[in-house]
Amino acid sequence: MSNVNLMKSWVDAGLIRYVDYALVKFTQEQTQNVSDEALLAIMLTSHSVALGQVCINLEDVINTPEALFSMDEGDDEAQQVARVQMLEWINGLSLQAWIEVIKGCPAVAVTDASGTVEGDPNSPLVLVENNGSALLYLRRYWQAEDIIVKAIRARLMSSSQIDDSDIRSLLADLFDGNKEFVTDTDWQRIACGIAASNHFSIITGGPGTGKTTTVLKLLALLQAERLKQALPPLAIRLAAPTGKAAARLNESIADNLQRLQLPELENIQPEDLKAVIPTQVMTLHRLLKPKPNSRQFMHNKANPLVADIVVVDEASMIDIEMMASLFEGIEPTTRVILLGDKDQLASVEAGYVLGDLCRGALEGHYTPDTMEWIKNVCGEEMSDDYRDEQGSMLNQAVCMLRKSYRFLEGGVIHRLASLVNEERDNYLEAPKMDELKDIFAEKDAVNGVPVLRLLTQPQHSDSVLEADFKKLITFGYGHYLDVVAQMPQNLDAKAFDQWGKKVLQAHTNFQLLVALRKGDWGLEGMNDQIERLLVSDKKLMNIDSLWYLGRPVMVTQNDYSVDLMNGDIGISLRYPVNGELKQRVVFSDGKGGVRWVLPSRLQSVETVFAMTVHKSQGSEFHHTAMLLPSQSSPILTKELIYTGITRSKKHFTLISGGEKVLEEAMNRKVERTSGLSLYIS
Repeated sequence: MSNVNLMKSWVDAGLIRYVDYALVKFTQEQTQNVSDEALLAIMLTSHSVALGQVCINLEDVINTPEALFSMDEGDDEAQQVARVQMLEWINGLSLQAWIEVIKGCPAVAVTDASGTVEGDPNSPLVLVENNGSALLYLRRYWQAEDIIVKAIRARLMSSSQIDDSDIRSLLADLFDGNKEFVTDTDWQRIACGIAASNHFSIITGGPGTGKTTTVLKLLALLQAERLKQALPPLAIRLAAPTGKAAARLNESIADNLQRLQLPELENIQPEDLKAVIPTQVMTLHRLLKPKPNSRQFMHNKANPLVADIVVVDEASMIDIEMMASLFEGIEPTTRVILLGDKDQLASVEAGYVLGDLCRGALEGHYTPDTMEWIKNVCGEEMSDDYRDEQGSMLNQAVCMLRKSYRFLEGGVIHRLASLVNEERDNYLEAPKMDELKDIFAEKDAVNGVPVLRLLTQPQHSDSVLEADFKKLITFGYGHYLDVVAQMPQNLDAKAFDQWGKKVLQAHTNFQLLVALRKGDWGLEGMNDQIERLLVSDKKLMNIDSLWYLGRPVMVTQNDYSVDLMNGDIGISLRYPVNGELKQRVVFSDGKGGVRWVLPSRLQSVETVFAMTVHKSQGSEFHHTAMLLPSQSSPILTKELIYTGITRSKKHFTLISGGEKVLEEAMNRKVERTSGLSLYIS
């Protein structure tokens, strides 16, 4: 059997996708005398995209090929045989010989750190050699990364438009009133100063560390500097990756701005300053205006969005192509400020952009010049632990907020998230289960309800909804379903609007998160089981109808025809139309009210009693429960568990699939290969 035919057998076994094999066949048909080793590299590069990789590092592939083909418990014999064949082939390769073969393939263009490309400018793949590394990309991802690298590098090299003396004065006005409450390093003040002095900046930090408050003070500083010169206010645009994240930021910005105590800055009255700080947040797609039936946007290099500043929240959710579209769609002079938690899950699509850009955020890596600038301009002295003589330009534009105000640092949810998120080099350093159990055993409670609970998952799926877990689900979802049952008796539209709003608010009280989509422990299995449980508990009725009363749904694709975005959550209710009750789905309108949508207009939705951890990003719930499967999986990582924990505002319950599964997950990191952190220096 030829090696190309062998690849076809791997498709049949389910080890690789048909599209990976199709690219190999296309390359073989379009080129002459291409070697099997080059075709293998092309297939692996295509396959890696399904794992969220931007490219493959050829050295890593040879050293740890199993990382691209992790073994799952559910693999059948054919898949196991295919995996063995794949690994044997890769183990027989020599790195330098493989690189030379790939460079000789007509389907591969070659470039280096200078960006000069040798070969066909339309080749489907690009090989990048830099500092001893050899990264192989599909061209579209190399182009996206190249756009991001050049855009950030240009902004980092731009000189500050605000004098240090002005930044110092405005920081003092904005932050000195808080000095009695801040007894250690004021990272919010440092972040504000760093972002004010850079054309590109990142403010990262966990939940409750004050990213929204910090960016509001930053915008106040920048607008005050503008207004004191009698210049028009800056044009500021606020955005987030999903509709849900945009709505949440919209609410947070509006609420925080109303409560923000601003002093008189340079004779500018606080209310006048607040008036030029925007509160409207939109999705990145809506900001850039997508072209119908296309992956392209109306705002692009030829038609950039006019804005002085673009602030993007929940940046951890942005994939490599969306980030490239953002930089392509704005003017080179537009200041970009990214907000997000670097430790959350990577984007669903290819790339780990925020994580790559924030690789040095925890350690700081500030140069002596930056440390001195922070001391003189921000008025803050930092520990020498954050000093690095070789710190990159990018390091100087990133600031990590380190104190959580939501969990009152030291609170059990914060401590649990910190334990899971600890940096560990090997399995022996994984957190001991005893330490984790000790945190769960603490007696912290809110209104008599424990803040943390640890449940052990039954070993058989037919008993998964018994005992404590059954009570957890019926109590958790019972609250919003009780509100659903309180439908107004009259047919007044305002009364129904108020009812719909209460239902949506009540639904945020509890959410079950799962790691997988398939299987008894995944999204599909759990949604079915929870529906049956709530019917038996008399909380749900008539679920034979698709749009039964109280059905929670999540929009899974952006739908501009009804102005709903991926991640928006609605509840199936009834609404008066011409004196009769009709089926409608109620959604938040993002402005404190609700809107009612015909079910037939919802093209892409799914029931969401159970929600994947990925889909939960950008959301918060009073009580979050997270269910882990009973078998280990590459999907289970420390980032996934951390993200699940940090969705909780007051209570968190972990339903563990076993100590081994949990411990392995906490020691498994998201690893996505890209060149971002290598090329921005």
